[in-house]
Amino acid sequence: MTAMQDGQAGWQAFSLSQRERAGVRERGTTDQMGVANSRVLGWSAAPDSRVRVPRLMFVLILLAVSQIRIPSQQTTNKIQFSFQTPVSAANLFEDKILAKGKGVEVKQSQLDEMYVAFKANRAAAGQPVPDAYRRKIEADILEKLIATQLFLSLATEADRTKAKTIADEFIAEQMKLAPSEESFQRQIIASGMTLDHFRAQILEQAVVKSVIDREIRIKKIVTEAQAREFYDKNPSLFQEPELARVSHVLFSTQDSKTGQELSPDLRLEKRRLAEKILERAKKGEDFAALVKEFSDDAPSKDKGGEYTVARSREDRTPEFTAAAFSLAPNQVSDLVTTRYGYHIIKAIERIPVRTTEFARVEARIKDRLLQEEVEKELPAYIEKLKKAAGVEILANLATP
Repeated sequence: MTAMQDGQAGWQAFSLSQRERAGVRERGTTDQMGVANSRVLGWSAAPDSRVRVPRLMFVLILLAVSQIRIPSQQTTNKIQFSFQTPVSAANLFEDKILAKGKGVEVKQSQLDEMYVAFKANRAAAGQPVPDAYRRKIEADILEKLIATQLFLSLATEADRTKAKTIADEFIAEQMKLAPSEESFQRQIIASGMTLDHFRAQILEQAVVKSVIDREIRIKKIVTEAQAREFYDKNPSLFQEPELARVSHVLFSTQDSKTGQELSPDLRLEKRRLAEKILERAKKGEDFAALVKEFSDDAPSKDKGGEYTVARSREDRTPEFTAAAFSLAPNQVSDLVTTRYGYHIIKAIERIPVRTTEFARVEARIKDRLLQEEVEKELPAYIEKLKKAAGVEILANLATP
């Protein structure tokens, strides 16, 4: 995902959440057809930070490397991980301890796995990691692994109870996005993890977040006046673009279990069915009923096939967006072909450009300002914990 950067760049990403702008939290957007965005669990996330889940491949944002930066490419606060776990050196050689202290022990194998995951996902995002930066990145990863263990050692039973609720809700949300529980488990395994490992990682992140909330965040206060001041000084961040509300029927040309393209013969069958249903839609048949009976888009099917669409440079379905904005209210499109299949789109309404009212964003502004305060205090707090735990770093990774 696009990185949350310091200052206004981060606020731009926060303030332009399509579902928030449209005021339709219950509906999806068309960044990726049939895939809703998911809240990231992490202790440096901005309000409403989202992680996209391409083709329902569940992506985990690891707390331990959530703030690593490459010196010449200051592009990432959040790193998407596919968790293709390497063969650990610990299986072949002695697993060297890199850092230790009270409640802390970080081994070489942990660092190696994190670095490989980091590098693989940067490459997948088209941002390969130069070898010259390896030592610096590994040193940063080590610091984050130490911090994670320190926070986990502070967790109370209440923290763990709160974290379990957060983690369970997050996992339940992800499972809803999958065609079936079996499909969900297959995709977790395909990403290089077991379901138990996935659950454990999510829970660990949630525990750390709960500890930081209790130790630092709860002591911070952001007033309405402070939030209003930010709102007034940054009007462009709260301008809502033109939106199009539409419903659609999707005839998917991808296998629902594997995500692979269907054979030419099956795609032809899908197109022929789509053409028949298009005729019925053009004749004025109940569109919601057609969605419910024929659409392959599971997340929107029970909501009338609704999406709220905004034009975006990162639009993964430009054909869908172009069609949505070309229609008058109640008009039905011709067949629209995207990477997901064939769509029949019916326009509901066009929402003009406007500025979001302060009341609608006040809570998110306060949340972000609170998070900024936490992030300012976090480095010194971690150093305090390291000193109290007598943490020793046994390897100088920053020096080749």
